[in-house]
Amino acid sequence: TVPIAVANASRLSTVTVSLNYNPRVLKVRLVQEGSFMRQGGVTVQFAQQVDDQTGRVDVTFTRVSDTVGASGAGMLAAIVFDAVSTGTSPLTVNGAATAPTGTAATLAFQPATVTVR
Repeated sequence: TVPIAVANASRLSTVTVSLNYNPRVLKVRLVQEGSFMRQGGVTVQFAQQVDDQTGRVDVTFTRVSDTVGASGAGMLAAIVFDAVSTGTSPLTVNGAATAPTGTAATLAFQPATVTVR
């Protein structure tokens, strides 16, 4: 399970994240929505798209009718992988976010590596 977490966030209203992995080593079993974007009981549209051929997962979170945004730290999503074969899979992440006003928020991501033995 690979968590996608956020820290030091300020007023996020929409978040789009793409994670790339090695499809010869890993296969996505499940993408689970986290609770971070649901702060304050706001309805969130959660969309996901998995492409196991190219090794890419796209997730989008949109707080519906949001005027406040989600702030602080928490879990955006968790991606559950199955091992397909032994090897190494770099995990690279990129994405974008906006505040309720439409202003772009700065995001920074940390790459990781999964080794299957």
